[in-house]
Amino acid sequence: MKEGKNKEIKGLNDVKQLIAEGNYYLKQKQYGPAVICYENALDLDPENTQIWDNRGVALAGAGRHDEAIESFEIALDFQPDNILAWSNMGVSMAALKRFDEAINCFDRAIQLNPSDSNAWNNKGTALFSLSKYSAALHSFNKALELDPDNAKALAGKGSALRFTGEYKEAIKCMEKFIEIAPPELSYQKEEAWAMIFDMKLLLEKESKKN
Repeated sequence: MKEGKNKEIKGLNDVKQLIAEGNYYLKQKQYGPAVICYENALDLDPENTQIWDNRGVALAGAGRHDEAIESFEIALDFQPDNILAWSNMGVSMAALKRFDEAINCFDRAIQLNPSDSNAWNNKGTALFSLSKYSAALHSFNKALELDPDNAKALAGKGSALRFTGEYKEAIKCMEKFIEIAPPELSYQKEEAWAMIFDMKLLLEKESKKN
């Protein structure tokens, strides 16, 4: 009896160690080794929704979005209210340009947690990709109500306002985005500068006409 208990404890410790190693590789963006760690952990604990979700994130990071979606679906089979799995599956759906399905995923995440600023932002991004700018603005505004410093939502809102012709408000959003955006969004900051320049030119032309 004691030996069986010891094996069970060792198995749990092995799973925890494999998850920790997978998380380390995931943080380092070493997606291949992360997937291997998570799959080894699943051999020991095949119904662990967290591991299935993490495996999906690693696969998505490697650009293997179809496999990632399968992993998120399994996570949700075991835990239908897994907010992260719904959001992560939406991101992979969007990466495959399956925007309507992505929006459905983000809606499920929002139903489970209406205060999730990132889910609102991701929904806005998917709506923007479908050229539904007014609906996208609503989602970006919700994201910013919940987190005024959500840099991605600021950039998304600025882009949507640009497409609806509200250049002055768009410029304000882009300028705040540039001010608070973290280093990993440096490419988006360059794009924001270019958009600001273009919108200022358009505003100058409009003022000259008047």
